[in-house]
Amino acid sequence: MVETPQGGQVEIVRAGPEHLEQITRVAESRSLDQARRPHRGAPVEGGFLVSAYTEADYRARLETAEHFYVAVKGEDVLGFLLAYSSDRVEPDEWLNRRIKSALGDFLVVKQVCVAREAARRGIASMLYYHVLDQWKESPVIAAVVNHPPNEASAGFHRKLGFEELTELTPPDGMPRMVWVWRKPREAMLHTQYMVSVDLYKHEDNVNWQKLNNFFYITVGLAAVAAFSVGKEGAGGSLGKALAAIISIIGLGVSLGFSQMLRFGRRYLLARKSALIELEEHLAWHGGRRIVTWHSSDPGNAYLKISPTGAIMALLPAFVALCWTTLLGVLITD
Repeated sequence: MVETPQGGQVEIVRAGPEHLEQITRVAESRSLDQARRPHRGAPVEGGFLVSAYTEADYRARLETAEHFYVAVKGEDVLGFLLAYSSDRVEPDEWLNRRIKSALGDFLVVKQVCVAREAARRGIASMLYYHVLDQWKESPVIAAVVNHPPNEASAGFHRKLGFEELTELTPPDGMPRMVWVWRKPREAMLHTQYMVSVDLYKHEDNVNWQKLNNFFYITVGLAAVAAFSVGKEGAGGSLGKALAAIISIIGLGVSLGFSQMLRFGRRYLLARKSALIELEEHLAWHGGRRIVTWHSSDPGNAYLKISPTGAIMALLPAFVALCWTTLLGVLITD
């Protein structure tokens, strides 16, 4: 129970026949038809909009839905949440059947709705947490109308720990963003963390191998260029022409390796970001942060941005500048 700013206790209880009239009235005040009224591309005001169900529809769900709850204060219904498992999806639910065929079992939050006079009091969060605390079997999904953009609902789901799964457009032509919530599993997190560590180490090794190969190629090209213009080489105009060609090749190689190392650093930072996210989950379950250890301390920002990777990408760019300078000298000489 929660104390509202206006006084009185808000309770989450199982919906019953006595609540149906108020549930229908609240749903009508938040009808999905409102999403078609704003100017195309304008954000939806108010956040939660629901499909137009009749009182008979809600009455039928009293028996079939595993989770059908109302938030009440006294005898007033402030909001409701309707959710049921993928086993109870109706034949005409195109989006839910599409997700089940692709991903398997889930619990779908079909509707969550809060009366306008009770908005921004945490009612929707109470309803969601009441379900999330009970449901353990499979992921929980929620489909949110995404055109016009529904920033209020998107921000709400992110706050609860939901993630964007995919965007689908049912036959009604209104795109839905499908959000998913999964209960963290410690054993799975540990396995994924080890895989993520291996990927990070692999990416780091690949970058060093790239740099090592670049130095071998550069030294070889520089030796040939020096030989071409030296006394022991072709000398004269032929030697300079050959050195100019080698300079162009060296310039191209340097620029190519610079791009490979630049994107390699991006991949490395992406792997580090994944490690950090996994560590946050593991820390919640009693683990310790390693990658971000003391990274927030003054002077330790480098722990997050990998300056060594930036230097690795700059080295070929510097060599490319050297090749450009040599090419300019050979042309003007």
